[in-house]
Amino acid sequence: MRTSVYIILCLVATSFVLSCSTTGAVEKPDNLIKESLMERVLYDVMVLEAMNSFTPKNPNFEAVYGNPYLYKKYGIDSLQLVQSDQYYAKFPRIYSRMYSNVIKRMEKVKDSLTELGKLQKNPQ
Repeated sequence: MRTSVYIILCLVATSFVLSCSTTGAVEKPDNLIKESLMERVLYDVMVLEAMNSFTPKNPNFEAVYGNPYLYKKYGIDSLQLVQSDQYYAKFPRIYSRMYSNVIKRMEKVKDSLTELGKLQKNPQ
């Protein structure tokens, strides 16, 4: 009885150690988008998603300002974007820094638009 418990514990411990091995290391894609460019792409993705949420929508919006726009603007393709996003997502510090920079940029634009709105309401 004790031997079977010992064997089960050894199997569980071995499977735990093997599941934590580094064989699943993150490989850098050959066509990885540079971090600074990825930030700009993420910013545009967030802006386009916000624009797409408004109603009424122009039926041609996706064709003009959707993914094809991003791919052409930045000279990337969908596979490259997905692989780069997956790669950066494996590194939370880098990914968090990129999104923090995107959010800061969005806040600056929001503040500028708010200030512009105030000036239009109260021209001096």
